Amino acid sequence: MKTRYIILTVLAALAFSSCDKFLDVPRKGVIDYNTYYKTDDEIESAGITMYSDVRGWYYNVMLVKNIISDDYYAGGAAHGDNVDMDALGEFGFNSETGQIESSFTGYYNLIYHANVIIGHIDPGQSAAAAQAVAEAHLFRGWAYFELTTLWGNPPIVDHELAPSEYKQPNAATEDLWALVESDLTYAVNSNALARKSSLNDNTTWRVTKEFGQALLGKAYLWMAWELGDSSYYKKAADMLKNVINSGLYDLWTDGPYGDMRHSAYKMNCEDLFESIRVNDLDNQFDNFDFYGAMVSWRSSGSEMTIPAEVSCTGGWGFMVPTNDLLSTFESYEGKDSYRRTETLKTYDELKAMGVVWNMNTLSTGIFNWKGRFMADEIAYYAMVNTKNPLWMRFSEVLLLAAEACVQSNDSASALTYVNRVRTRAQLPALSSVDLNTIKTEKRLELCGEGQRFQDLLRWGEAEARLKDMGNVYPKMDPNGAVSWVPTGRSVYGFKKGKHEHLPYPYTEVMLNENVIQNPGY
Repeated sequence: MKTRYIILTVLAALAFSSCDKFLDVPRKGVIDYNTYYKTDDEIESAGITMYSDVRGWYYNVMLVKNIISDDYYAGGAAHGDNVDMDALGEFGFNSETGQIESSFTGYYNLIYHANVIIGHIDPGQSAAAAQAVAEAHLFRGWAYFELTTLWGNPPIVDHELAPSEYKQPNAATEDLWALVESDLTYAVNSNALARKSSLNDNTTWRVTKEFGQALLGKAYLWMAWELGDSSYYKKAADMLKNVINSGLYDLWTDGPYGDMRHSAYKMNCEDLFESIRVNDLDNQFDNFDFYGAMVSWRSSGSEMTIPAEVSCTGGWGFMVPTNDLLSTFESYEGKDSYRRTETLKTYDELKAMGVVWNMNTLSTGIFNWKGRFMADEIAYYAMVNTKNPLWMRFSEVLLLAAEACVQSNDSASALTYVNRVRTRAQLPALSSVDLNTIKTEKRLELCGEGQRFQDLLRWGEAEARLKDMGNVYPKMDPNGAVSWVPTGRSVYGFKKGKHEHLPYPYTEVMLNENVIQNPGY
């Protein structure tokens, strides 16, 4: 684990001593756990580190989870522009694929910082201490939810490791889910997490009790499937209803659906948790993140001329929507439905808005609209931007609850929750609902938000949906004509028995012989 190197560094610093009077001067920048974390300011600084860790996840995690779904191709300037991204979209990734390694490391960095707080702060010493420990349990539980659903059986590191403990083995599935449940339950029941003061409170930036409840409800859905225990569906429904019935969150309707994620509407009534970016003109590069530049439409080399009122210019064109995503919108909602046109735009629609294509691009002729970056949100291309990374919306809570209710024989509640989402999408209310309807609603409502791949795994649909990903890639001429070019891979697409889990990074397996690599890698 990367955590062991951090621990070694700290231990070495604490052990340093000398009889030389000059070396007896306390070293600056070294934390002594016997004297630190005693004041609320010190506790606050420890907690902020966890928020920084989470914000740092966004680039790798969102690209990995979206590009390995059936909603997006890798994209870029041309095929081969980024070999790691191509490998993700074509299921040619391995234990040395950079975005996968960085995602794995990012989760364990957060776990390390959470363990430091849990191990060194007494929650009884102050309200700030109780909040920091509750947040540490929430963040650690969230990190292990992601690690377990994506890697399967990662090692459990639930405390700061002594040197003799560095080489932790793969953990049992039951133990991992027990840790997720224990951590999130502690956080939810602590009475120490923040809560919004009202529906329209846009000042509560910390993780809330309701976000913890939503994560726990989501975990219960997974536990019902992975542990083979249907009683968890009722637990999931009950936990998610707590969020819905709190009255502190609702679907956002203060502007066009496709604009809800823009900086002007950050921390709105629908957002359960987002990472904060402050628009500080003196420190703009504090908001540096490649994600915005990666997913903005390909225009860094003048491939597209884009009016400022339509979207920003300077993007690199990754995360290209698939034809299947568009066709699902059209077959389910109608060709020109409100939610589709506020989520995706076609070549013809953008052309009518004044967009001009100047050269060939790697594109299906379908473009992200909901996830676009605007000119007033960026400082240096879209890699320095003021848009908050968004982790969970109330619409996801409603659809998670609908699934849990259908599975626990509460179809009436499920129908209510689905129809709330459909009403905002300007679709007619349904008279009945089943699991397939919920699956489609969730795909269309949350596309581009990092949920699809894990859902396909849990629903047992990944092999059927992803088996051909990586066979061909799209190339679009300036006139909008799209051709399909073979990727050249002899082996591509999701393979049963392998791609249910991501590979552990090569360096982790080489340095820790107790970690068994996932099959097929």
